[in-house]
Amino acid sequence: MTPCNLCDDGIPKGRVSLGYVTCLPCGEDIAQRLSEQRKKQCAPTYNKGAYQYITLNDTKSIGR
Repeated sequence: MTPCNLCDDGIPKGRVSLGYVTCLPCGEDIAQRLSEQRKKQCAPTYNKGAYQYITLNDTKSIGR
């Protein structure tokens, strides 16, 4: 088994063959943090527009 990049647990061979570098619990923790961060990245990009996911590149044009 290949060791996880974040902890010393082993990564199953099938998971490594898919290109993952973290074990399942560490990967789940990362995914949850990313999900919580992206929940805060929604705003109307234009006046009276629908809410959309915004990236750092969109921050200059929000609300215009």
